[in-house]
Amino acid sequence: MFQNSVISKTSQMWKLYVGILAMAIGSVAPAFEQSGMTWTVGTIIAVAGYLFALAFISCPACHQRWFLRAILYAEIYGPLFRQSECPNCKKNFD
Repeated sequence: MFQNSVISKTSQMWKLYVGILAMAIGSVAPAFEQSGMTWTVGTIIAVAGYLFALAFISCPACHQRWFLRAILYAEIYGPLFRQSECPNCKKNFD
């Protein structure tokens, strides 16, 4: 889906998937009593998934944490998924 994205080109898509999966599980599982997960635990898992993505998805060249930077500058999100270069240092990962 995002084959040309800088996240995919730098082999970090798995980190994005782990973060999204943790956020989804932490948000949805507590709604089902059979899961045995409390809302507190679900919230912790969801926040941990979000923090994981913030902390570990970064540029291999300049070490800029892309999603952490995107919290302040929302215009960075688009290039992370559409371009194959770092929005900070402009290194191309083709």
